Amino acid sequence: MSKPDSYVNSLRKLLPPDKNVATLITAICKLLYDYLGIPFEEKSNWNLSDYVNDATAKIRSKGDHKTASNAFKKAADDYRLGAKKVPGLARLFGELSAYMEGWSLVEEARLRHGEEQYFLAAEDYTRASELFQKTVAWAHLSKHHAGSSLLEKAEAFSREEKEEDALKMFASATEAFGDAQRSLRTKRDQVAEEQERKELDDWFNASRALEKYCQGRVKLEEAKVLDKKGDEEESGARYRSASNDFRELMSRAQTDQIRVELEALTLFSEARCRMKDAETRASPEMYAEAADLFARAEKVTQARTFRHVALASSSICWALESGTRFRRTRNTQLYSEIKKHLETATDYYEAARWRNAADWTRATGKLFDSLVYLTDAAIERDSKKKTELYHLAEKHLQLSARLYGQANFPVKRDEALRLLDRARQEKELLLTPIEALSENPALTRVPGTPDSLIRGQPGSLESFEDAKVVGNLGVVGKDFNVGSDLTVELEVANVGRSAARLIKLENVVVEGIQLDKRRIPGQVNDDFIDMKGKRLEYLGAHEVRIPMKAIRAGVFQLQPRILFVDEKGNYRSHGFGPLFVTVRELGISGWLKGPK
Repeated sequence: MSKPDSYVNSLRKLLPPDKNVATLITAICKLLYDYLGIPFEEKSNWNLSDYVNDATAKIRSKGDHKTASNAFKKAADDYRLGAKKVPGLARLFGELSAYMEGWSLVEEARLRHGEEQYFLAAEDYTRASELFQKTVAWAHLSKHHAGSSLLEKAEAFSREEKEEDALKMFASATEAFGDAQRSLRTKRDQVAEEQERKELDDWFNASRALEKYCQGRVKLEEAKVLDKKGDEEESGARYRSASNDFRELMSRAQTDQIRVELEALTLFSEARCRMKDAETRASPEMYAEAADLFARAEKVTQARTFRHVALASSSICWALESGTRFRRTRNTQLYSEIKKHLETATDYYEAARWRNAADWTRATGKLFDSLVYLTDAAIERDSKKKTELYHLAEKHLQLSARLYGQANFPVKRDEALRLLDRARQEKELLLTPIEALSENPALTRVPGTPDSLIRGQPGSLESFEDAKVVGNLGVVGKDFNVGSDLTVELEVANVGRSAARLIKLENVVVEGIQLDKRRIPGQVNDDFIDMKGKRLEYLGAHEVRIPMKAIRAGVFQLQPRILFVDEKGNYRSHGFGPLFVTVRELGISGWLKGPK
């Protein structure tokens, strides 16, 4: 942005009558060009603002904010020293020093913005605003940069997933840029020179564009808040309106960098709008469209955090696309696709340090886990296995509800709790008839039969009186090459009425896949994993993640067994699996890339 053209009039007011304004202007401009490393050429009919605009434009075209900041800082220091050496020009040099110091801070703020250090950028803009306010010639720039400070704070809150705070700060920035426009309009009405009026018009248009940008960001943050509250339709409408605002600004962007940033925001808002439409209509096709829009946004933007969030959002949409088809068909073959996309999304959200979004993604993954267990339970005929499946669904739904709560998504939390209530009711329906029968002596005992024999009968309720550990076996991912890391997951639950202490996990190692002992220090003894007496109460659950490494190609069968002891001191065990893992050779292209 070019500087205001009020230098000459201000200098005439500040200089003593016997000083030559033109000579001093030339000297000042030459000094500035030297600081910036630009060849100086004196122009006829150019005043101070023309030279400063020319020098600044050349520096900004290079995009080197650090160099510009240092140059302005050096100029400010020299003007400050000049004020001491020439007391008669102290007021002039003090004014110029404050102005140069202000622009040094503005360039530093732009540098910090590019590094996503938004709070530090806000501090620099605040200090620049205060310096401009202290000058006579450039006080009208103060409110614009005060608005920029509020804008940076709003960006920081948005990146920290503090939507309510971001919304308020963007609204404050909107008001600040409105105030800046009024201040600039008042200043324009006070000047007569055409060039100076044009410079003020440029500042006015910049403030108006930022006001419009902040209005769009207010709508974007409002949409996020409504999304968390479960108001999909109104949230989608806000996203759509924000997208339209950014698209309008993009058509008037003065630089390629601004246009690219606005295009990324336009695509992001449009994708979120399509995502809300997909939720409202339960449409897999719309989720796919949203995923493509997020992928396009990722390719456009240069900001690291924005790229990670866009990639995560795209993966979320693909997971929800498969998840919507799963809910329609209950086709469990879609489960692996859902989990793969959710794991990818979690990784990118964590890379972006969006913890709430990562918790939301994990919660959604547990929700789909529970739906698979509920689906399997619905078609399972064996009452014992059916009960175990409902129990696993219950545990996953408990975790899902907790994670949704942590992420501040109360509506999603309530959905998980409703499913949790359903799983508990179904499990109780299975357990109640058994318990009722167990209380009827005519049905549960043969006259004269000793108690010791009754307690030993298979299938009786007594099998649930002691500790009974069951579980599920899985592996993260599905494509493994020689040298790949993989993680085996065990979900362990105690469905017996008494507590169990987990002793060790054995039969973990198979030929071709070995334990990665570096990632589980202190737990591996020979070929088993020490569970360190982990206590599981009735209906208690525990997740075990086993890091392993594939060392040769083949199809390998994993069938681990967990040993536990009940409260009577009896040793028991439960076998998992089998789970088959396929490991492939890398091939020449894979060898060049290395293992995943």
